[in-house]
Amino acid sequence: MAEKPGISAVIISYQGIDFISDCLKTLKVDLVGYEHEIIVVDNHSIDGTVEYIEQHHSDICLIKNKTNLGFAHAVNQGIKAAQKEILWLLNQDIRIRPGCLDTLLDCCRRMSRPGMIGPRLVGFDGKLQRFCRRFPRYHHLLFELTGLAYLFPRSGIFNGWKMGDFDHTHSAEIEQPMGAAMLVPRPAIDDVGLLDESFGIFFNDVDFCYRLWQAGHTNYYCAEAVIEHYGGGSVSRQKPKMVWLSHYSMMKYYFKQEKLRDTSAPVKILRLPLPYLAGFFLLFAALPRSLYYLIRKII
Repeated sequence: MAEKPGISAVIISYQGIDFISDCLKTLKVDLVGYEHEIIVVDNHSIDGTVEYIEQHHSDICLIKNKTNLGFAHAVNQGIKAAQKEILWLLNQDIRIRPGCLDTLLDCCRRMSRPGMIGPRLVGFDGKLQRFCRRFPRYHHLLFELTGLAYLFPRSGIFNGWKMGDFDHTHSAEIEQPMGAAMLVPRPAIDDVGLLDESFGIFFNDVDFCYRLWQAGHTNYYCAEAVIEHYGGGSVSRQKPKMVWLSHYSMMKYYFKQEKLRDTSAPVKILRLPLPYLAGFFLLFAALPRSLYYLIRKII
């Protein structure tokens, strides 16, 4: 990898007028000294986001979708339009702290086959966001739905999916960094392909990380690189709907991974009911959660 690689920063925007100014301002500061391009893919915002970008940031490439095509589709649009060797895929509701890109690239250089490299995420209030994940397994779902993950939040067994036992202040190889800020070298994308658009807004990053990991790439959490992340800048406005979509996407993930699992025929037969059971419990659990957020929205 070159000492100063070219950077294609891709931002996905949707109704992000409250965030896009800080996002672009801090991004441009961190890109100083790099040959770079900034691509914003907007999923048909009607809150003034597009007009703001056109007026104040005419130097960037703005892709304006006529409808909301979903997060994964928008990311793929940005990747296809990008020309540089490093892809930095970003949510809109972030503020990049100085030196973040330098640190992420230092991590990337130390790997023989880098996959996705993610930074430490903190809230706008500076509070750590514990968003590193292991790939979800069936026992993780069991512990989530029975509440054991919440009773024992620091357990590597009961809260294993959300890595309750992981120290987010230290860098390490992990299975899945948070998808809000994904640094990925182009060779890794060329190796495994684009995001799976059938997932829409949720679990496309999980599936992408899993394919990188399966192909022998290293996914890495870089604690020294810091991005401030609001969290849910778009989805929080439609929380009941997002609950259903997240549960449905997790079900799709289980079905996809079971289909791809390389096991013998007898084992496949024994495992056949598992994704159906997981899907049933996921959709069943989505009902009280979505009702809760719907009632909160009404009152």
